[in-house]
Amino acid sequence: MAKEKDYYEILGVSKNATEDQIKSAFRKKAMQYHPDRNKEKDAEEKFKEVNQAYEVLSDPQKRANYDQFGAAGVDGQFAGGGFDPFDIFNQFFGGGGGRSGNVHFEQSFGGEGFEDIFSSFFGGSRNANNYSQKDVNIVVSITLTFVESIIGAKKVINYKLEKDCNACKGTGADNSVANSINVCSKCNGRGVEVTQKRTIMGIIQSQNICSQCNGDGKEILKKCSKCKGKKVDEIKEEIEVEIPSGVTNQEHLKVSKKGSTIGNRTGDLFINIKVLPSKIFTRKGNDIYVVVKVDPILAIVGGEVSIPTPYGIKKVKLKPGTKNGEIITVPSHGIKTTKRFSSSGDLFAVVEYTSPKYYSASDLKTLSKFAQETNSEIESYLKEARKEIK
Repeated sequence: MAKEKDYYEILGVSKNATEDQIKSAFRKKAMQYHPDRNKEKDAEEKFKEVNQAYEVLSDPQKRANYDQFGAAGVDGQFAGGGFDPFDIFNQFFGGGGGRSGNVHFEQSFGGEGFEDIFSSFFGGSRNANNYSQKDVNIVVSITLTFVESIIGAKKVINYKLEKDCNACKGTGADNSVANSINVCSKCNGRGVEVTQKRTIMGIIQSQNICSQCNGDGKEILKKCSKCKGKKVDEIKEEIEVEIPSGVTNQEHLKVSKKGSTIGNRTGDLFINIKVLPSKIFTRKGNDIYVVVKVDPILAIVGGEVSIPTPYGIKKVKLKPGTKNGEIITVPSHGIKTTKRFSSSGDLFAVVEYTSPKYYSASDLKTLSKFAQETNSEIESYLKEARKEIK
């Protein structure tokens, strides 16, 4: 007889693991065995097991059934229901449906729902009022011009964070009053309400976050006069951040220890980058493309042209006979990256003829002499045309 799967063992947690410990274990295991990252033969099967274990242990009622009856108490949850482990993974990490989702393992969290991703990924609570589970990480968004994203920039960021109320030291209670905090009378300090239901399988026990104390296990009899029982102060913060060169749209930057401070936890600040499109530049990897306007006469005789680059206008020699659509390479004027295994880019200027400037009658007379001279390319073209016309 096959050994019954142990969901706690699959996630690598103890049977008295907290919700945060289960979430943390799932995050590591799911990333470890995701088929897009792990190419071992049994990776997908392990990935399914990890997601199924989390589906059960993250739900208080399913977990209670599993603890009391084992797998038999939750098997019906998956039967015929179209259980898809990728749905659980994507819900947890904020991705779309299907295997690929919107999760980028190596670079950034792109697309919509950026704040939702961080809320679930970095410890956001199912109950926003549960003080002990408040998310201490902060997400802000800033907008860069295209040129700023290429060459880098310094930005002053203003945002709000939370810190333990300095009056009550994060208790939410008036510390000057004796016995201002009691054990919750409804859950007796457990933080959860336990209910029992009689079924044909016996008595099923389930637990939910206590509705009276919101999972804290305590109730405040006399609230702090400063924070009104919220336990935190809201503080306005201003920092200057160095944005590195070469950042991309929807990339995020992490500034350590600049988030909220609650209890003994200090979070990080995550900066979501939005890059405005350019009217003249186009980025392809670490290279940049731009159109350079050239007078046709200058293209014929050669000379000097002005090419726009993110670093300023660059004067470049134009060889005689330069054709429309020809590409001029300006080395090292693309993205100047410092990332490992990534080389700096170049700038490619595409020649685009402009309409001829105004010429006087005398100028046109002089130019017409050159126009009347035989052009071998035209003569060759007409020769081929005459063969078909005959």
